[in-house]
Amino acid sequence: MNNYNNDILFVTAFKDLNRKNWNDYGRSNEFYFQRFYEITKYIKHCLIVFIEKSINDELHKIYNFNNNIIFMDLNIVNTFLKKNIFNEELIIKSEIYKNKIPIQRKNNPEHKYASYNLINHSKINFISKSKELYPNYIFYSWIDFGFGREIIHLPTVINIKKLPKKIIYQLNNDIPKEKICSEFMLSQDVIFFMGSAFIIPNELIEIFEILYEKKLKELEEKNIVDDDQNVVLQIYFDNKDLFSVFQNNTWFVFYKLLNEYYK
Repeated sequence: MNNYNNDILFVTAFKDLNRKNWNDYGRSNEFYFQRFYEITKYIKHCLIVFIEKSINDELHKIYNFNNNIIFMDLNIVNTFLKKNIFNEELIIKSEIYKNKIPIQRKNNPEHKYASYNLINHSKINFISKSKELYPNYIFYSWIDFGFGREIIHLPTVINIKKLPKKIIYQLNNDIPKEKICSEFMLSQDVIFFMGSAFIIPNELIEIFEILYEKKLKELEEKNIVDDDQNVVLQIYFDNKDLFSVFQNNTWFVFYKLLNEYYK
């Protein structure tokens, strides 16, 4: 890893949720593998990849990877998926929860699969583990395993000199000044936070992870589970000073926009 820039460390993960067999929003593992490989071909920073052994074996049978791609066992991370799956499975299967969801949203994965929500919530757990293993980076960036679509949008080299020491997210829509409650968001199709990529400074990782865990517990006590986009929205409303956000409703352009927004 010494041959690569140590200002920012990238982190991703993939957990096989058997999505290829979903009736709605199904995707094959091969779909994700191809998108992931596009990231690895062009990224010039180090990328930590948390996957299970069976997926690791599949990937290495198909592809060759540069030495800045570091594979780790997903199971070494104490994720929200491990810790919260029992409670959130009970909630998502309950009639109380189902009655909160309007008919047009009932087949959305965030309202059917607790494991889908929790693996996405676990992004900060994977980042936290990466910091534990490699503690000296200035920034850490989550990037979705399936982020690799257009070459111009991939994180080839990120110049961090202008980045604020904040949690940086892209917004799909501008956030209203008045807080939107978590229960109301269950019925809404509007997206504010794009969770496919974000950047967090070293010193805020543990803080964000603690806030995230508290928020999940708070929502569970209200019989609410939701995706990472809406949970981060609730954390933001309570801790606006920790965040720096910019709005653009095009998906997967986070890294392309960084240098344009932070000049």
